[in-house]
Amino acid sequence: MYKRLITFLIILPMTLFVFGQDVNADEQYQNGLQLKKKRLYTEAIEAFKKAIDLRPDYTEAMYELGWCYNELNQFSKALPVLQKAVKLKPDDSRIIYESGFAKAGAGFLNEALDDYNKAVTLDPSFSRAYAARADFYREVKENTKAALADYLKVLELDTTSMKIYYWVGWCYNDLGKFELAVPYLMRAVTFEKQNHLSFSEIGFSYYSLAKYSEAMQYLLKADEMKPKFETTLYYLGMCYVKTGKKVDAVKKYNELVALGSEYGINLLNEIKNMK
Repeated sequence: MYKRLITFLIILPMTLFVFGQDVNADEQYQNGLQLKKKRLYTEAIEAFKKAIDLRPDYTEAMYELGWCYNELNQFSKALPVLQKAVKLKPDDSRIIYESGFAKAGAGFLNEALDDYNKAVTLDPSFSRAYAARADFYREVKENTKAALADYLKVLELDTTSMKIYYWVGWCYNDLGKFELAVPYLMRAVTFEKQNHLSFSEIGFSYYSLAKYSEAMQYLLKADEMKPKFETTLYYLGMCYVKTGKKVDAVKKYNELVALGSEYGINLLNEIKNMK
């Protein structure tokens, strides 16, 4: 009985110490979440690091720490933290996705794609992972069809993803399916009324459909939002060419020349062919 009591008295302080560490780790974690919510990412990083120091297997804190590093473009710091978290929790799609994001930022592109693939396999409803993979296909692989499939999947899962409407429209334009691009770009300009890219892109769609008055309507809005944007100027100039407005077309050519744009020569050739 005496020996059991001694053992209990030895174990009790150790248990209380571990429990106290866990409580403190949770406090630091919650503090980090509050700082993250306020976009104080540097301060949040310190809080999450303290939480992990107190509880070395705290995967949620590791995920948040890696997320903050990624948000600050500190990918080389994010990667080891997230890789450790993946080892501790290999079936967590969020951690795997965030690891892929860090790998992409650090230049490990094929490994990043592997992580995006794993994330959507583990969680087929993970819209952010589809969006990241779509960006990868579009930017790195230049595979517009694959990107489009993933962007459309994102919209199946989340119709509020504003930027995705733009990219779906962009992909359809890139594939020469201009009529299909228009409704998505119309949604994009509804969601983001000050995004010149969406207005310029829908102007390109209408230009490609030979609907020049509609094209000019959106291109002029884009030009008003962001003057001296090369693509907008070029297709405005092309619309003027197609509608016989040579003086206006020449003005756009001069603006492109002032920017040193390669589009200038293309527009000039079209102007020369005007009657």
